[in-house]
Amino acid sequence: MASFSDYFMPVPWDELKLVVLITAHKNIGQLLRLISAISHPQVIIYVHLDKKSAIDGSMLPVHVRIVKKRVEVTWRLFSQVQAIINSMIEIVRNEAKFDYLTLISGQDYPIVPMEAVLGLLAEQAGSEFIHHVPLDQTGWNKARIRFERFYFQSYSNPLIRLGGSLITFVSDKLRLKRRFHKGLRPWGGSAWWTLTRPCVQHIINLLETDQALVNFMMKTIHPDEIIFQTIIMNSPFADNAVSENFRYMEWVSGNPNPNILTRGDFSKIVAGPHHFARKFDPGIDEEILDMLDDYRNRSR
Repeated sequence: MASFSDYFMPVPWDELKLVVLITAHKNIGQLLRLISAISHPQVIIYVHLDKKSAIDGSMLPVHVRIVKKRVEVTWRLFSQVQAIINSMIEIVRNEAKFDYLTLISGQDYPIVPMEAVLGLLAEQAGSEFIHHVPLDQTGWNKARIRFERFYFQSYSNPLIRLGGSLITFVSDKLRLKRRFHKGLRPWGGSAWWTLTRPCVQHIINLLETDQALVNFMMKTIHPDEIIFQTIIMNSPFADNAVSENFRYMEWVSGNPNPNILTRGDFSKIVAGPHHFARKFDPGIDEEILDMLDDYRNRSR
């Protein structure tokens, strides 16, 4: 039987098609600058605008596709996953041919020219670039609380949330832990990835047919850092999964969010094999974006 890798062959970089999905929440100026920095004839740009965002989609360039089925996104809840799934479905339906889908946020910024991104993907065609570690004692064991405990915050119905809080209270008192869905081995990792079209289609198909998995994930926190890794690593696509997403981020112990990067971080940002870095905030430091623009221009 042929493996999934048999269906992929290295392709010339100038023939590869990349879709970039941006999840945006605020700051139209920063979003426009990001779009300009990643625009390329072989790059198709989609933007999911948080439904509660004040960003006016009509201000985006005409070549940018706006996801129609928008979601009001709340950090660490299932709405983050739903926004991505809605976007995936629209992208696969609308784009007859593309090779890869890359997920970034509106506070990301490219480090290298898009030609370099396309070149690496062409060289390693068929690889799934998603940081992944098992959620057990051999990997990221402390993240198991994200699914072993009941969380009902993702439900909009206040009665479900109220009843759920009682279930959580009793379960905590009795020290009960949920088992993972249907015996699947849980995996987790960074929420930012680059996946092939067949892998994206597999994720869509699975989530459309396995409502029980969706229901399970709705009772977790930070599901965007679990669901995609778990689906891929429990599928034939695991054979081609590379635990690297080519993102530069800085984390400080105790802070659930990455640091805002500034010009003082420039040498660290460009030192590694990264394609994108996050997070940036022009209100804190815009010069770092100027420095990265200059670096990319000199790298061409």
